[in-house]
Amino acid sequence: MNSESLHEATVKGIRWLAAMRVASEAVGFIAAIVLARLVSPGEFGRAAVALIFIMLSVMLTFEGFASALVQRESVTEADRRDAMLMSLVGGTILTLVVYALPVWRPLFGSRTTELIQLSSPAMFIAALGGVSRASVWRKLDFRRVSTIDAASIVVGSSVAIPLAAGGLGAKAIVIGGLAQTATTTALLLALEPPPLPGWVGSSQRQLLAFGVPAAFAALVDTLFRNIDYAILATRLPAASVGFYYRAFNVGVVYQDKLSRIMTQIGFPVYARVADREEMQRLHERVARLHAVVIFPLLASMAVLAPVVVPLVFGPAWKPAVVPTQILLVAGMVAAIMTGYPQLMLAIGRPRALLNFNLVMLIGYGTAIFLASRHGLIVVSITASASYLAILVGVYRFLLGRYAGISLRRLAPELGPAVISCIGLVAVALPLTALLKPMWPRPLTIVLVGPAGLIVYALVLRTLFPAAWSDCRVFLLRVFPFLGRIRRRDRLRTSAVSP
Repeated sequence: MNSESLHEATVKGIRWLAAMRVASEAVGFIAAIVLARLVSPGEFGRAAVALIFIMLSVMLTFEGFASALVQRESVTEADRRDAMLMSLVGGTILTLVVYALPVWRPLFGSRTTELIQLSSPAMFIAALGGVSRASVWRKLDFRRVSTIDAASIVVGSSVAIPLAAGGLGAKAIVIGGLAQTATTTALLLALEPPPLPGWVGSSQRQLLAFGVPAAFAALVDTLFRNIDYAILATRLPAASVGFYYRAFNVGVVYQDKLSRIMTQIGFPVYARVADREEMQRLHERVARLHAVVIFPLLASMAVLAPVVVPLVFGPAWKPAVVPTQILLVAGMVAAIMTGYPQLMLAIGRPRALLNFNLVMLIGYGTAIFLASRHGLIVVSITASASYLAILVGVYRFLLGRYAGISLRRLAPELGPAVISCIGLVAVALPLTALLKPMWPRPLTIVLVGPAGLIVYALVLRTLFPAAWSDCRVFLLRVFPFLGRIRRRDRLRTSAVSP
């Protein structure tokens, strides 16, 4: 695919992905608020461990048995049939392993073990749709990808809320996750029917040569994203794990839902870029835009967390406020790192990615384990510091070595977002302190949030016109109706001018 057609497909994909992401995540966020009021923090803490396996289901089955179909230049029917067979066998084995592994009960207790066993079918369910997912990605059909994801979030939320209202607690959350996975697979199979499974030895060896290290890299990365929950579940009360789960979701995971636009299109788009310098420019620009767009949202949340968290999720979640503020630093770092695994896979370096992820997992897990005896505040500080160290490692040992993308080239690009956020905090923090004792909490949020974002935009536009231009172009491409509104206002102004 040439650069022009790739750019056009990417822009169209981002537009549709953004629109569907906003709609689906709005539904998901509302569902999270409702569930937070129906399910206790302790039950959320138990469900957090079981949800790890639902997240792993797509990672292991797709990356291990079907991702090579996206990365390869050409794919035969034999390749697809082999990938389908391996997906079914692998999904079955993984389901049995997750269900029957004897270590869960001594580690997490009987109640959490029941939830893990309940989540185990997700492995086989996700495996059924792996080849279909690869076919959709290979076509750069982001419209279907985003529509399927949006529909699955709606279904999962619609299942979880009534069950939680009926008193199922953590089971409602896990069953909702299973429903979301099943909906994704059903839609993939309907829209992109897979081939019958087959056996061609040479094709399987080629697929596994890429897929096995890719799957292990994805496994390690997913464990990295969830190992803190697992460690805390073995060392702290379930309620404390629930508070950390809520803080980490607000501080890191929710911004990742915006960044998921990049992670969804990153692998297939990077895989179609032939020129290394173009790939470098694409990645650096994505990182810069992530900082400019996401940093002000996280900075606003850091200021307003003492007001927002108890108001939105309920008074029971107040202990999550300070950990949330600390973990927002990790959220900013995560935004900068968005897309590096997809880039490493696209350039054919799954083993290097796997090795780095293993070191990252061991280091992060050790740090969280040592910090866990000192409480949630120390754990949150440790997590954010670890993310900063990992950022340096990503650029030093992966992107710099294999893609020629240096941390020094990225650092100046973060200046506009960081300095503009300082202006935001300088206005929003005293304004919050002034209004919080006197005004209702919703009104404080309504006044402080936009005020801080306006200051951020003014600083960005005044001091960093190039970054402002990038942000403006991005928003107009993702939300083209903004450009139509502006043109309409210009026409009205010219019509009334003498």
